[in-house]
Amino acid sequence: MPSALPHKCHDDIADTGFCVIRNFLTPEEVTKYKVAAQKVIDYAREGKWPDVRTRGKQFPPWPKNFSPDIWGVSGLLHPDLGENGELSKPFHDLYACDKILDVASDILQQPHDKLSMELFNMLINPLTDFGLDWHRDTIKPEVSPEEEAEQLLQDPYAGTQFNLALTEDPCLIVIPGSHKRVRTEEEREKTSNDNRKEFITGQITVQLHPGDIVFYNNNILHRAEYQAKNERITVHGSYGSVDHGKSRAKGVLQHGVAKWLPRLESDNENLNMLKGKLEALAKEFEGVDLGYALDG
Repeated sequence: MPSALPHKCHDDIADTGFCVIRNFLTPEEVTKYKVAAQKVIDYAREGKWPDVRTRGKQFPPWPKNFSPDIWGVSGLLHPDLGENGELSKPFHDLYACDKILDVASDILQQPHDKLSMELFNMLINPLTDFGLDWHRDTIKPEVSPEEEAEQLLQDPYAGTQFNLALTEDPCLIVIPGSHKRVRTEEEREKTSNDNRKEFITGQITVQLHPGDIVFYNNNILHRAEYQAKNERITVHGSYGSVDHGKSRAKGVLQHGVAKWLPRLESDNENLNMLKGKLEALAKEFEGVDLGYALDG
């Protein structure tokens, strides 16, 4: 039977690998969350928060040594972010609001109660320019074409992720349609060589304005360019389908969320529902060393 859920974003992602929604947040919401985000950024740059993405390192584990030159802040829902977790609380309602869950439901073709909490982080401008390599989030670049084709077919709608811009954001670069096919000879070379940042035929930049959101398949070929001079404040998160949690476990649990999840308390009913789904997944893999999805 056809799903009764909307499916525009689902269809857009099936076709091109991403879906942009303009003016997703109102100007008032942009201001509200930008103020909350700036407090987190200041806190992290001052060395008060260990879960940051240090410039020069693309994937976890990130170094523990402190540097204010960071390009991301992890754990926006972490109960220890700020005194008594006060810096995290404004983000409870953003991550678990009905309008964002409606889009996730559209993409995954699952009702809200079949969605699972995953990750919620922030992407910011570093203090010195930094570019991310071309990559797919869960498929290593050295796999053979046969392995790549097989992995691309595994659970393409197990989860979805998004970038929600609070400032002008021209950072995300994607190759439309690359999420549903193996790499071309050019793509294989430029995602495997020592540079991994070269122009690839067909690439486009996803230009987001404050309040815009892009959802995308995490195995679309993508990279990012971070300019120190241009303020970037973009929240970055993901949701999973509870029916496909096993295929999402490594990519989510590698960030250490299971260690603090039991202490997360919220007045938001949606967030508590989503949290329960992730707790069940974490319990299933308790004591299992899943390793890391990518290296670099």
